[in-house]
Amino acid sequence: MSEPPFNKTSIPLASCVLSRSLSIADAELLSAAFALSEPWLTLGVSATDLKNYFLRDDTHLYRYAVRVDGQLAGVICLRYPWLRGAYIELLGLLDSYRGQGIGADIMQWAETEACQYGNNLWLLTSSFNQQALQFYQRHGFQQIGVVEGLVHPDYDELLLRKRLV
Repeated sequence: MSEPPFNKTSIPLASCVLSRSLSIADAELLSAAFALSEPWLTLGVSATDLKNYFLRDDTHLYRYAVRVDGQLAGVICLRYPWLRGAYIELLGLLDSYRGQGIGADIMQWAETEACQYGNNLWLLTSSFNQQALQFYQRHGFQQIGVVEGLVHPDYDELLLRKRLV
């Protein structure tokens, strides 16, 4: 393919629009909300840490604001290349947008996009975050490993993989 993955500036999905323009205001709003919710609350990740992550310069990290009816609803951050595929570093929706099929639409898009460039889609989720684990398993991800104490010494991260072949 001539165009790199995750490079389009706007992607309309059934339930939302993904936009590569994640502004400082978007990063501040998402950071403040996420820092008060799981898994970031339990892991002790601050709003400042999240904001710095959203805004740092990283040529292999593709950040998309998730918008519903023009309103900021969340974010997806993907790393490519990563272990013969793409890696979902962060998928987060504001509380009021959860349970509406938005996450499922985003996962379908990520899979479709990633399969053009590799055989795998990867992610980590915290072992205590059963809601996220169940969501990813419903979307075909399988746990293939445990990374002990990666983010926080008291919690493990579960390495999940979806084969795209």
